Amino acid sequence: MSSKPLIKICCWLVLVFALTAGVRLLLSHRPNGGGKAVVPVAARILPATNAVSARPVAGSNSTVPSALELARRGALFSSFQKHPFAAAQTNAAFGWTAEDGKNPDVIHQLAHNELEFERMAGENDRIYRRQLVYLNETAAAVFEQAKLTGKPVQQLTLPGIDGQEFLFEIVKSDSNGSSRQGMFSGHLAGNPDSLVTMAFQDGRQAFTILSPKENIYVVGEPREDGQVIVKAIDPNTYGLGPEEADDHFVTVPTNK
Repeated sequence: MSSKPLIKICCWLVLVFALTAGVRLLLSHRPNGGGKAVVPVAARILPATNAVSARPVAGSNSTVPSALELARRGALFSSFQKHPFAAAQTNAAFGWTAEDGKNPDVIHQLAHNELEFERMAGENDRIYRRQLVYLNETAAAVFEQAKLTGKPVQQLTLPGIDGQEFLFEIVKSDSNGSSRQGMFSGHLAGNPDSLVTMAFQDGRQAFTILSPKENIYVVGEPREDGQVIVKAIDPNTYGLGPEEADDHFVTVPTNK
């Protein structure tokens, strides 16, 4: 038997583990620096700059940002907006914004602070698209309604890029009947070979959708209550180191 299929399976498991761990990490951390609640506004694009004013540390090759540079960085996120962009495409469940989430100016609007900005900018080479999506109905609302009616939730609709929607069939749940938090796993409806994981806590939720057969690799991470940042990822590099990424999942080129 060729070792190639086994390598692919191992890489697949590593990717699944990395993305599932990411769901737990994202939901356990609420970024610092969110501003006061505001009504949706048109985006005010902040200038992105690569220039860093810093002074050298004696006896080392590293640098420490100057007070002026720290003040400049803080100012970039002082006007954080909970709703930085208007929805360009909407339906009953979701509102998709039109801004390019890989653009540094847009990332400044999405990020709560510099650490988030650096993380998102740093993963640009590992994703094809990034888009802010508003949730008109959160998973928490769906489960609260189910709790009131006594009907179990067996399926959820998750957003993709540019109006895409994916019907998630729940196979396993550890919510214990809670309408405030839970973690779920399953697959896309009609596609048992796919893998979907989803977690929510109150109005925040995160998910992963992996379907090699349909070339679907989508990750959603929470931004604010009722919002997710949806990413179309490159499965050959996202969550994998350079050595593991040598064995490609996708054989058909995908335009970035």
